[in-house]
Amino acid sequence: MEILLDELVKLSRLENHMIQIKPRKNSLKETISEAVSQVFMKAREKNIEICVYMEKDAEIMHDRKWTVEALVNILENAVKYSEPMTTVNVRISYLPTAVLIEVEDEGIGILEDELHDIFKRFYRGNRARRLVKEGAGVGLYLARNIIEQQGGTIVAKRKSVRGTVFKITFPV
Repeated sequence: MEILLDELVKLSRLENHMIQIKPRKNSLKETISEAVSQVFMKAREKNIEICVYMEKDAEIMHDRKWTVEALVNILENAVKYSEPMTTVNVRISYLPTAVLIEVEDEGIGILEDELHDIFKRFYRGNRARRLVKEGAGVGLYLARNIIEQQGGTIVAKRKSVRGTVFKITFPV
């Protein structure tokens, strides 16, 4: 209940512009590392491995604290909706005008007709509600807002077998 209340307070503050997202040049490697470390114990409890693939570090414009918050929300969902003994992959690619962060899980996946709804406030898919009782449907909504306020984008793609890939871009 405390986690839910904390998420709702953050959401309210963000929507009412009480939280100021202030992008500045920060190490992407440090941001990714901090986000993964916050989810590490939950993943370990389920024997889920989190693998990060990053060729080199780059300093990009982003608010480290709030970008970590967005990434943690995505990673926590990946762990929450994945079976034990699976893997969550985080891949960073450098494009000519953006950095691409992909978070790929082997979880229950998102139904095609729900993909456009998952970033809405309080939305939880039918299978997600049935399989996992905890959650209020604010994590992905909050993540999208944080990323978009920094000029980034986020989309989710259904994998052909099982799982989901979240694709996040930040301008360089």
